[in-house]
Amino acid sequence: MEKKVAIVVCAWPPQGGGFGGNAFYHLKQLQKIGYLTRAFTPKYKNIKSPSNQMVGFLPVIFPIGKAGFLFSLFSELKKFDVIHLYYPFFGTDLIIMLFKIFHHQKKLILHYHMDPVGLGFQKFFFKLYLKLFLPSLVMLSDKIVVLSWDHAKHSYINQYFEKNKNKFVEIPNGIEIDIFKLKPKNIQLANKYNISENNRVVIFAGGLDDQHFFKGVDVLIRSFSTVVLKNKEARLMIIGDGNKKEYYEKLANELNLKDWVIFTGWIDNEYLADYYNLGDVFVLPSIERTESFGIVIAEAQACGLPAIISNWPGSRLTIENTVTGFLVKPNDSRALAEKLIFLLENPDLMKKMGEAAIKRVGEKYSWSVVIKEIDKLYQGL
Repeated sequence: MEKKVAIVVCAWPPQGGGFGGNAFYHLKQLQKIGYLTRAFTPKYKNIKSPSNQMVGFLPVIFPIGKAGFLFSLFSELKKFDVIHLYYPFFGTDLIIMLFKIFHHQKKLILHYHMDPVGLGFQKFFFKLYLKLFLPSLVMLSDKIVVLSWDHAKHSYINQYFEKNKNKFVEIPNGIEIDIFKLKPKNIQLANKYNISENNRVVIFAGGLDDQHFFKGVDVLIRSFSTVVLKNKEARLMIIGDGNKKEYYEKLANELNLKDWVIFTGWIDNEYLADYYNLGDVFVLPSIERTESFGIVIAEAQACGLPAIISNWPGSRLTIENTVTGFLVKPNDSRALAEKLIFLLENPDLMKKMGEAAIKRVGEKYSWSVVIKEIDKLYQGL
């Protein structure tokens, strides 16, 4: 008899980017192989989807960013054998800890996705919260999933590794290679953004809000002002939305890049592969080590794009440096521009790297590979 699994996550598509998206596909893959599973996530005013058999949208008490307290979750969890908590999820992690204390026979998996990051008071609050509550959460967890040993060794969770080695397991995020794959350019979409066959398109995808300040969009825009001096056919497509979008648009205008930078706004996940396939190179110039994996890096590579990314623990493993892309020094717009110019001037190398990227992503990050590791984890509890 298969275990019943509850996936608890603070964001759900279309909100949440890679965090919620990974949980969504995680659930779908479990259902494919016979698990009885359901996700639980906060219900916010802008989410119109009703609860269903796949996901329960629960009312939030005392919101903390995208997280908060889901008090009704306590009774819901009684129906499940395994609670799989995507972390961070401030507020609700305390409810799950309390539930585990009263139902110690239930199995708890802490899926440590990333270190929480913030600015000002938020940064102070996150550090205090982790110091107060993470030790107990680690103690109560039966297993702790990290996306890579590389990231774990450089993250906040590392201090608990030595005393809890038997609890830790490495499982990367997965991607749907049946969706994210190389395919012909969508001509209608290219025409919509005035992209011609002569253009070389650099793609960025990510949140454009305060919570995702670490994505380094301003670094990318500044570097692109150097790129267009060398290549007038280059275009930068920025996919995403948020409260900082206007700031980035203003920055592009101030640098006289209005005709070279395209802001698409929010694009639903089901259409994202078409946008990747408009591109020639993917870029994620993160300025903080918070980027533990970068699901968009894997998605773009699966569509045949070489990737240029910041050299941070965890996310740097999603490429093979000089084979499927390049690592650059974080927050260095000059180094980023140099690598972009080099790749855009060498289309044969771009193609070769893109082909290598497709092969590598399929072997390491396809959901058909990742779900086997998750199934093995559950069966071993």
